[in-house]
Amino acid sequence: MAKLHIYKKVGNTWTKIANGDGTVSTDEPFTVTLSSGSVTSGNTYDIRQGQSVTGDLCNCTAVNGKNATFSAAAADEVETYERDVARQSLASFYAALDAVSKAVTILVDLDDLATLKTNNYAMCFAKKVASGSDGGSYNVVWQSLTKYVYSTAFSWTPQFSLFGTNVFADTVTVTATTNQRALGLGQQCLLDTNGILQPPATGGPVTGVSMQNQFGLIHPALSQISTLNGVQQTTPLYVAPSGMVQGSVTLTPIDTVMVWFQQDIATSTMFSSARSMSTEIDLTSTNTATRLYKGGQWSTPS
Repeated sequence: MAKLHIYKKVGNTWTKIANGDGTVSTDEPFTVTLSSGSVTSGNTYDIRQGQSVTGDLCNCTAVNGKNATFSAAAADEVETYERDVARQSLASFYAALDAVSKAVTILVDLDDLATLKTNNYAMCFAKKVASGSDGGSYNVVWQSLTKYVYSTAFSWTPQFSLFGTNVFADTVTVTATTNQRALGLGQQCLLDTNGILQPPATGGPVTGVSMQNQFGLIHPALSQISTLNGVQQTTPLYVAPSGMVQGSVTLTPIDTVMVWFQQDIATSTMFSSARSMSTEIDLTSTNTATRLYKGGQWSTPS
Protein backbone atom coordinates (compact mmCIF):
# COMPACT_ATOMS: atom_id res chain seq x y z
CA MET A 1 0.00 0.00 0.00
CA ALA A 2 1.25 3.47 -0.86
CA LYS A 3 0.26 7.00 0.06
CA LEU A 4 -1.80 8.30 -2.85
CA HIS A 5 -2.87 11.81 -3.80
CA ILE A 6 -5.92 12.25 -6.01
CA TYR A 7 -6.22 15.22 -8.40
CA LYS A 8 -9.22 16.45 -10.38
CA LYS A 9 -9.14 18.80 -13.35
CA VAL A 10 -10.66 22.15 -12.40
CA GLY A 11 -10.69 24.46 -15.41
CA ASN A 12 -7.25 24.01 -16.97
CA THR A 13 -5.51 22.97 -13.74
CA TRP A 14 -5.23 19.63 -11.95
CA THR A 15 -6.08 20.29 -8.28
CA LYS A 16 -5.64 17.89 -5.35
CA ILE A 17 -9.02 16.97 -3.86
CA ALA A 18 -8.32 13.81 -1.81
CA ASN A 19 -5.67 11.60 -0.19
CA GLY A 20 -5.69 7.89 0.48
CA ASP A 21 -3.90 4.57 0.65
CA GLY A 22 -3.76 1.86 -1.99
CA THR A 23 -1.86 0.31 -4.87
CA VAL A 24 -2.45 1.70 -8.36
CA SER A 25 -2.92 -0.86 -11.14
CA THR A 26 -3.16 -0.14 -14.84
CA ASP A 27 -4.26 -3.72 -15.59
CA GLU A 28 -7.25 -4.26 -13.30
CA PRO A 29 -9.59 -2.34 -10.98
CA PHE A 30 -8.11 -1.29 -7.63
CA THR A 31 -9.39 0.23 -4.40
CA VAL A 32 -8.20 3.35 -2.59
CA THR A 33 -9.09 3.91 1.06
CA LEU A 34 -9.64 7.65 1.40
CA SER A 35 -8.06 9.40 4.40
CA SER A 36 -9.24 12.89 3.45
CA GLY A 37 -11.38 14.54 0.79
CA SER A 38 -13.85 12.76 -1.45
CA VAL A 39 -14.33 11.47 -4.99
CA THR A 40 -17.40 10.83 -7.14
CA SER A 41 -18.21 7.78 -9.20
CA GLY A 42 -18.11 8.51 -12.93
CA ASN A 43 -15.36 11.16 -12.73
CA THR A 44 -11.80 10.89 -14.00
CA TYR A 45 -8.86 11.55 -11.66
CA ASP A 46 -5.08 11.78 -11.73
CA ILE A 47 -3.78 9.48 -8.97
CA ARG A 48 -0.21 10.25 -7.90
CA GLN A 49 2.01 8.26 -5.58
CA GLY A 50 4.13 9.95 -2.90
CA GLN A 51 5.84 13.13 -4.11
CA SER A 52 5.41 12.43 -7.84
CA VAL A 53 4.30 15.42 -9.91
CA THR A 54 2.43 13.20 -12.39
CA GLY A 55 0.45 10.01 -11.96
CA ASP A 56 -1.98 7.63 -13.65
CA LEU A 57 -5.26 8.77 -15.16
CA CYS A 58 -8.07 6.66 -13.70
CA ASN A 59 -11.87 6.54 -13.78
CA CYS A 60 -13.74 6.19 -10.50
CA THR A 61 -16.24 3.35 -10.97
CA ALA A 62 -17.71 3.06 -7.45
CA VAL A 63 -17.62 4.67 -4.00
CA ASN A 64 -18.55 2.75 -0.83
CA GLY A 65 -17.95 4.86 2.26
CA LYS A 66 -14.22 5.60 2.39
CA ASN A 67 -13.39 2.99 -0.25
CA ALA A 68 -13.27 4.12 -3.88
CA THR A 69 -12.78 1.77 -6.82
CA PHE A 70 -10.82 2.93 -9.88
CA SER A 71 -9.79 1.54 -13.26
CA ALA A 72 -7.24 2.83 -15.76
CA ALA A 73 -8.59 5.42 -18.20
CA ALA A 74 -8.90 4.76 -21.92
CA ALA A 75 -5.97 5.53 -24.22
CA ASP A 76 -7.58 8.65 -25.72
CA GLU A 77 -8.23 10.05 -22.23
CA VAL A 78 -4.60 9.41 -21.26
CA GLU A 79 -3.39 11.18 -24.41
CA THR A 80 -5.50 14.24 -23.57
CA TYR A 81 -4.19 14.19 -20.00
CA GLU A 82 -0.57 14.03 -21.14
CA ARG A 83 -1.13 17.03 -23.41
CA ASP A 84 -2.62 18.93 -20.46
CA VAL A 85 0.38 18.09 -18.29
CA ALA A 86 2.78 19.19 -21.04
CA ARG A 87 0.95 22.50 -21.45
CA GLN A 88 1.00 23.12 -17.71
CA SER A 89 4.71 22.32 -17.52
CA LEU A 90 5.45 24.69 -20.39
CA ALA A 91 3.33 27.42 -18.82
CA SER A 92 5.15 26.96 -15.50
CA PHE A 93 8.51 27.13 -17.30
CA TYR A 94 7.70 30.43 -18.99
CA ALA A 95 6.22 31.83 -15.78
CA ALA A 96 9.47 31.01 -13.99
CA LEU A 97 11.47 32.72 -16.74
CA ASP A 98 9.28 35.81 -16.54
CA ALA A 99 9.92 35.98 -12.81
CA VAL A 100 13.69 36.24 -13.37
CA SER A 101 13.69 38.27 -16.59
CA LYS A 102 15.55 41.58 -16.68
CA ALA A 103 14.60 44.62 -18.76
CA VAL A 104 16.00 48.05 -19.54
CA THR A 105 14.33 50.92 -21.37
CA ILE A 106 16.58 53.41 -23.17
CA LEU A 107 15.19 56.87 -23.90
CA VAL A 108 16.97 59.20 -26.33
CA ASP A 109 16.20 62.92 -26.37
CA LEU A 110 14.82 63.93 -29.76
CA ASP A 111 17.64 66.40 -30.50
CA ASP A 112 20.25 63.77 -29.67
CA LEU A 113 18.30 61.18 -31.65
CA ALA A 114 18.51 63.29 -34.80
CA THR A 115 22.25 63.86 -34.32
CA LEU A 116 22.99 60.19 -33.68
CA LYS A 117 20.95 58.99 -36.65
CA THR A 118 22.42 61.59 -39.02
CA ASN A 119 25.92 60.42 -38.12
CA ASN A 120 25.11 56.68 -38.33
CA TYR A 121 25.55 55.77 -34.68
CA ALA A 122 24.24 52.39 -33.54
CA MET A 123 22.84 51.76 -30.07
CA CYS A 124 24.90 48.94 -28.54
CA PHE A 125 24.41 46.58 -25.61
CA ALA A 126 26.93 44.35 -23.83
CA LYS A 127 26.68 42.23 -20.67
CA LYS A 128 29.28 41.61 -18.00
CA VAL A 129 30.58 38.05 -17.63
CA ALA A 130 33.20 36.74 -15.21
CA SER A 131 35.60 34.02 -16.32
CA GLY A 132 37.02 31.93 -13.52
CA SER A 133 37.83 34.15 -10.53
CA ASP A 134 37.98 37.53 -12.30
CA GLY A 135 35.49 40.28 -11.47
CA GLY A 136 33.82 40.30 -14.86
CA SER A 137 34.20 42.29 -18.07
CA TYR A 138 32.46 43.27 -21.30
CA ASN A 139 34.01 42.11 -24.57
CA VAL A 140 31.27 41.30 -27.12
CA VAL A 141 28.54 43.48 -28.63
CA TRP A 142 25.48 41.52 -27.52
CA GLN A 143 23.15 43.61 -29.68
CA SER A 144 23.73 46.51 -32.09
CA LEU A 145 20.66 48.43 -33.22
CA THR A 146 20.47 51.09 -35.93
CA LYS A 147 16.68 51.39 -36.19
CA TYR A 148 16.12 52.78 -32.71
CA VAL A 149 13.66 55.54 -31.83
CA TYR A 150 12.87 57.64 -28.75
CA SER A 151 12.19 54.58 -26.56
CA THR A 152 13.95 51.22 -26.94
CA ALA A 153 13.06 48.13 -24.89
CA PHE A 154 15.72 45.48 -24.22
CA SER A 155 15.22 42.40 -22.03
CA TRP A 156 16.72 38.99 -21.36
CA THR A 157 16.16 35.71 -19.53
CA PRO A 158 18.74 33.26 -18.09
CA GLN A 159 18.84 30.96 -21.12
CA PHE A 160 22.34 30.35 -22.46
CA SER A 161 24.33 28.48 -25.10
CA LEU A 162 27.90 27.34 -24.49
CA PHE A 163 30.45 26.88 -27.27
CA GLY A 164 34.13 27.21 -28.10
CA THR A 165 35.95 29.43 -30.57
CA ASN A 166 39.53 29.50 -31.81
CA VAL A 167 40.26 33.18 -31.41
CA PHE A 168 39.62 36.31 -29.41
CA ALA A 169 40.51 39.42 -31.41
CA ASP A 170 39.44 43.05 -31.28
CA THR A 171 36.87 44.09 -33.98
CA VAL A 172 36.46 40.48 -35.18
CA THR A 173 33.02 38.81 -35.33
CA VAL A 174 32.55 35.88 -32.96
CA THR A 175 32.46 32.55 -34.82
CA ALA A 176 31.63 29.29 -33.05
CA THR A 177 34.08 26.57 -34.03
CA THR A 178 32.55 23.84 -31.86
CA ASN A 179 28.93 22.79 -31.76
CA GLN A 180 26.74 24.74 -29.33
CA ARG A 181 24.77 23.42 -26.35
CA ALA A 182 21.82 25.14 -24.71
CA LEU A 183 22.07 25.07 -20.92
CA GLY A 184 21.18 26.91 -17.75
CA LEU A 185 22.95 28.15 -14.65
CA GLY A 186 24.42 25.36 -12.55
CA GLN A 187 25.09 23.14 -15.57
CA GLN A 188 28.28 22.06 -17.33
CA CYS A 189 29.33 20.54 -20.65
CA LEU A 190 32.27 18.33 -21.54
CA LEU A 191 34.33 19.23 -24.61
CA ASP A 192 35.66 15.78 -25.44
CA THR A 193 38.94 14.78 -27.09
CA ASN A 194 37.27 14.95 -30.52
CA GLY A 195 36.22 18.56 -29.99
CA ILE A 196 32.55 17.64 -29.54
CA LEU A 197 30.64 19.50 -26.84
CA GLN A 198 28.53 16.92 -25.02
CA PRO A 199 24.98 17.51 -23.67
CA PRO A 200 24.77 19.48 -20.42
CA ALA A 201 24.65 17.91 -16.99
CA THR A 202 24.23 19.33 -13.52
CA GLY A 203 27.55 20.51 -12.11
CA GLY A 204 29.78 23.46 -11.35
CA PRO A 205 28.82 26.63 -9.43
CA VAL A 206 25.08 27.33 -9.45
CA THR A 207 25.69 30.93 -10.54
CA GLY A 208 27.52 30.05 -13.74
CA VAL A 209 27.93 27.62 -16.62
CA SER A 210 31.04 25.47 -16.87
CA MET A 211 33.12 23.82 -19.56
CA GLN A 212 35.25 20.76 -18.88
CA ASN A 213 37.87 20.72 -21.61
CA GLN A 214 39.53 17.46 -22.68
CA PHE A 215 40.20 18.70 -26.21
CA GLY A 216 42.98 21.26 -25.99
CA LEU A 217 43.43 24.97 -26.66
CA ILE A 218 40.05 26.69 -27.00
CA HIS A 219 38.36 29.96 -26.00
CA PRO A 220 35.15 29.14 -24.06
CA ALA A 221 32.28 31.40 -25.13
CA LEU A 222 28.69 32.10 -24.20
CA SER A 223 25.51 33.23 -25.97
CA GLN A 224 22.25 34.34 -24.34
CA ILE A 225 18.67 34.94 -25.43
CA SER A 226 17.61 38.60 -25.49
CA THR A 227 14.63 40.52 -26.81
CA LEU A 228 15.16 43.88 -28.49
CA ASN A 229 12.03 45.83 -29.42
CA GLY A 230 10.00 42.61 -29.43
CA VAL A 231 12.44 40.55 -31.53
CA GLN A 232 14.00 37.58 -29.70
CA GLN A 233 17.48 36.39 -30.64
CA THR A 234 20.29 34.25 -29.27
CA THR A 235 23.59 36.04 -29.88
CA PRO A 236 27.15 35.81 -28.52
CA LEU A 237 27.64 37.48 -25.17
CA TYR A 238 31.22 36.77 -24.16
CA VAL A 239 34.44 35.10 -25.27
CA ALA A 240 37.19 34.23 -22.80
CA PRO A 241 40.12 36.46 -23.88
CA SER A 242 42.69 33.79 -23.00
CA GLY A 243 42.47 30.34 -24.49
CA MET A 244 42.37 27.40 -22.10
CA VAL A 245 44.07 24.05 -22.41
CA GLN A 246 42.70 20.94 -20.75
CA GLY A 247 40.85 21.69 -17.53
CA SER A 248 37.68 23.36 -16.33
CA VAL A 249 36.42 26.94 -16.36
CA THR A 250 33.20 28.58 -15.21
CA LEU A 251 31.64 31.55 -17.01
CA THR A 252 29.45 33.58 -14.65
CA PRO A 253 26.93 35.97 -16.28
CA ILE A 254 26.35 39.12 -14.22
CA ASP A 255 23.11 41.06 -14.65
CA THR A 256 24.91 44.31 -15.37
CA VAL A 257 24.73 45.73 -18.89
CA MET A 258 26.58 48.47 -20.70
CA VAL A 259 24.83 50.69 -23.26
CA TRP A 260 26.60 53.03 -25.65
CA PHE A 261 26.50 54.57 -29.13
CA GLN A 262 29.11 53.72 -31.76
CA GLN A 263 29.61 53.94 -35.50
CA ASP A 264 30.37 50.97 -37.75
CA ILE A 265 29.95 48.13 -35.28
CA ALA A 266 27.71 45.09 -35.52
CA THR A 267 26.18 42.50 -33.22
CA SER A 268 28.68 39.78 -32.16
CA THR A 269 31.74 42.00 -32.62
CA MET A 270 34.50 41.46 -30.05
CA PHE A 271 36.18 44.45 -28.39
CA SER A 272 38.94 44.90 -25.82
CA SER A 273 39.00 48.63 -25.07
CA ALA A 274 36.70 50.90 -23.06
CA ARG A 275 33.58 52.19 -24.81
CA SER A 276 32.98 55.95 -24.95
CA MET A 277 29.49 57.48 -24.57
CA SER A 278 28.55 54.52 -22.35
CA THR A 279 26.52 53.87 -19.22
CA GLU A 280 26.54 50.82 -16.96
CA ILE A 281 23.20 49.57 -15.60
CA ASP A 282 23.22 47.23 -12.60
CA LEU A 283 20.19 44.91 -12.43
CA THR A 284 21.58 42.42 -9.93
CA SER A 285 19.11 43.58 -7.26
CA THR A 286 16.23 44.79 -9.47
CA ASN A 287 14.44 43.57 -12.58
CA THR A 288 13.88 46.81 -14.50
CA ALA A 289 15.66 50.09 -15.15
CA THR A 290 15.30 53.16 -17.38
CA ARG A 291 18.02 55.50 -18.64
CA LEU A 292 17.84 58.75 -20.61
CA TYR A 293 20.46 59.96 -23.08
CA LYS A 294 20.25 63.74 -23.41
CA GLY A 295 22.80 66.36 -24.33
CA GLY A 296 25.45 63.69 -24.69
CA GLN A 297 24.95 62.57 -21.07
CA TRP A 298 23.25 59.62 -19.39
CA SER A 299 20.84 60.00 -16.48
CA THR A 300 18.07 58.18 -14.62
CA PRO A 301 14.78 59.95 -15.39
CA SER A 302 12.56 60.84 -12.45
